[in-house]
Amino acid sequence: PGPAAEGRSRARHSSATTKAPVIPFAAAVENSWFSVVPSASTAASVARLWREIWRYNAVNAVSAAEEGLTTRLPRLMAAVRGIDLDQRLEPRVCARSAALMEAMGKGDGDAVYDILQAWCVDPPESWATQQILTESIAHHGWEQELLAEVRGTRVKNVKPLSLFPLLETDLTPLHDAAMEALALIGAVDPEMHAEITAHVSLIKLFSGAGVEGFSSPKAFGAIWLRLPEPGQEIAWFLEHLVHECSHLHLNALLALDPLLVNPQEIHQAPIRPDPRPLFQVLHGTFVLWRNCRVHRRLVEQFPELGLQDVLAEFEEQLARGTEVIATRMRPTDRGRLLLQSF
Repeated sequence: PGPAAEGRSRARHSSATTKAPVIPFAAAVENSWFSVVPSASTAASVARLWREIWRYNAVNAVSAAEEGLTTRLPRLMAAVRGIDLDQRLEPRVCARSAALMEAMGKGDGDAVYDILQAWCVDPPESWATQQILTESIAHHGWEQELLAEVRGTRVKNVKPLSLFPLLETDLTPLHDAAMEALALIGAVDPEMHAEITAHVSLIKLFSGAGVEGFSSPKAFGAIWLRLPEPGQEIAWFLEHLVHECSHLHLNALLALDPLLVNPQEIHQAPIRPDPRPLFQVLHGTFVLWRNCRVHRRLVEQFPELGLQDVLAEFEEQLARGTEVIATRMRPTDRGRLLLQSF
């Protein structure tokens, strides 16, 4: 699935729903995971199962490509099968398998060859990561399709989205600000901090207008954020680290269970002014609940950050979203568990 629009006063992108996994993984899913409340143990378990599902699908994709091209790829297949599931995957590895499946689905043989070539020369020892990096958009070739998709999005009553790379901008101060914000989150909410470190490995920054941030299961682990205004760096990263990580986590849950049986039903969104499909309303409400939780604690413990007005806005938006999902969402059994946790 590609990114779906979601934002505060302007368009923001989050990821669309994902299909339920194949039956072999059903026994590994715990009902306790389906909660809006962040949990370090849940995040670790969900992240690992997500990687297990990724490996299963990636093995099948490479196998199908081998069959279609009548060419064996023993080194690539061995590397995919042997990936360390206890470490976070680099987002580009997820992007490569997603692009391969899309190209095969379209019957684009040239793209299949090109994607496989890039993957074959990508050193397997670099496919996992234990750190969070910060860099500009358009830093890697695997981003181009996703950036084109976002740039091509049209949102009612919003100007066309613009995302520009940062060229020679020194990102060290912004990375430091993001890590300071992450430390503050850890000080007030260790469970949310643990979830961020379980899911997020790459912060992609851009300049432009019309979009604040987005993420996608196509490149799970990466989050794309617009540059903060000068002097607002800490507040910006406090909000968006929680927000985009929560999108990633909910998308991982949606890969395990559809959560609602009427995902495309249109209703008023809690953040954006235009009505959105109900699964996006659920996304928006989910991330707002988490940002309210974190920001309440920040306001209480670090009032000097001046986040009172931001919290008030989140709480107003959350009330709108909660009302919609409580009255309009037709949940699955696990979706009902999620609703009950709000």
